[in-house]
Amino acid sequence: MNTYKYIYLLFLCFVSSFLHAQKCVNPNFEAYRLDFRDLGYPAATDIPADNSPIASLLAHSNGKVYGATSGKQSYLFVNDFMTNKVYPLGQIPQAKGVHNAIVEGKDGVIYIGTGLNELELLTLSRDIPYGRRSIEYKLWEDIKSKYKNFEGGHIYCYNPMVGDDDVYLQNSTAQLEDLGVAVPGNSIYALTINCRKDKIYGISYPDAIFFECDLTTKTIKSHGKWMTMKSYPGPERSWRGIPRSLVCMPDGKVYSSGDNGLIHYFDPEDNTIQSTTLRIPGEYWETQNYNGFPVVEQLISYQDSCILGSTSDGFIFKINMANNKLIVLGKPRVERRVRAMTLGNDQRLYMICGEKDNVCRMFSYDLSDKGEGFLDYGVLGVDRSPYYAKIGYQFDAMCTAKDGTIFIGESDRRAKLFFYIPEGNIVEGALNPTNPR
Repeated sequence: MNTYKYIYLLFLCFVSSFLHAQKCVNPNFEAYRLDFRDLGYPAATDIPADNSPIASLLAHSNGKVYGATSGKQSYLFVNDFMTNKVYPLGQIPQAKGVHNAIVEGKDGVIYIGTGLNELELLTLSRDIPYGRRSIEYKLWEDIKSKYKNFEGGHIYCYNPMVGDDDVYLQNSTAQLEDLGVAVPGNSIYALTINCRKDKIYGISYPDAIFFECDLTTKTIKSHGKWMTMKSYPGPERSWRGIPRSLVCMPDGKVYSSGDNGLIHYFDPEDNTIQSTTLRIPGEYWETQNYNGFPVVEQLISYQDSCILGSTSDGFIFKINMANNKLIVLGKPRVERRVRAMTLGNDQRLYMICGEKDNVCRMFSYDLSDKGEGFLDYGVLGVDRSPYYAKIGYQFDAMCTAKDGTIFIGESDRRAKLFFYIPEGNIVEGALNPTNPR
C-alpha cells in the first residue's frame, strides 16, 4: 500500500511541475486590466462553440454591450454591467452571421443586419481555365456560388426593454421584428444609422449594393452599386474587396471607400453616390496588370467634421472633411489588416491588428495633445490559473462601453468576450518580461 502511495505522490509531483512549466503569454500592461467572459452558462445557455465567433459589437446608451455571432447559426447576446455576465438573447432567424451590422436607433431600439458567415474562408476551385484574367473570373464565380440559393440578409429590430429580462436557452429564438430582406442574394456587410432622419444605410456582400432602410415606413430601397470594380486585395484572397464600415456624418452624408481606394459618399439630398479625390493609404499594385486596391476596415465619426479610419493594409488615417484633407497617422504593425477599432473615452484610438494566420495584437494611438503616438499592448492573454486561462488569437469587433471599458469580440471557435479597462501602464521596454522568449 505504501508503495502505491509513493508512486501516486511521485506522479502528482511530476504533473504539478509540468503544469507549473506551462506559460501563458501576458499582455504588455497590468494583467488585471484584461479579462474575458463566457457567452452564457456552460451546458445550459451558452452559445455553441461553432456558433460563437463575434464579428459585431454595439455599446448601447443603457450601458450594456450587445453583440452577435457568426457560424452555422447566428446568436444575439448582451453583456450586463450590473451582473458582470454575458447573457445569450436567442438565435437570430435565417442568419449564419452578423458582420459589422448592429446599430442603435431612437428610444434605444437595436437594428441588426444579417447574412451568411462572412468570417469563413472559401474553398476555391482547383481547375482554372487558361486566359487573360481567368483566375479573377473563376474566383468571382466561386464567391458567387456561396450565395446561389441564399434569400438575402434581413434587417431585424430588437427592443432591449422587452427582450433583455427573459431567459434564453440554446434553441430559443430572439425576440425580433423582421423588417425584410435588404438585398436579395447578398449578406449585409456593414450598417450605419442617421437617427435624426430615422434611416439606416448599409452595403451588401458580395455585390456591393448600397441600400437604405426607412424606419418610419419600414421600407428598404437600393441606391445601386457602391463600387463597380472587382478587387481581391487580400490578405484573404478569397474575399472581394468591399468596405467593411460606413459612417454617417452630421450633415447626413454617408462615407466609405470605393473604387481605386477613393473615398466615396452618398448624398441624401439628391440620392447619388459621389467620389472624392481622397485616397486611403495602402498598396495599389501600379506595376502589375491587376485591379488591386485597399478597402476601409473601420470608420469613426470624430469631432464635428473629422473621420478616423483604418484600411485592409493596416494603416490608420484621419480625414478632415472641412478642408478636404486626408492625413496618414501611421501603421502600427508590419502585418496587414486592422481587424477592429474603437475610440476610447481617454482620447485614444484602440485597435486590433494582424492577419488571420497569425496572433492578433492590440495597439492604441494617442489623439490628445500629449502626442504619444502608437502604443503596443501586446497579445491578449488572460491567466487566472488554476481557475481559467486563455490566449486570444483572432478578434474582429471592438466597442467602447459607456463607462470607458473597451470590449473586444473574439472570432475563433469557442469565442469569448474580452474586455480591457483603460489607463493601464505599458511595461518598460514595451515587452512583458514574464513572457517566454
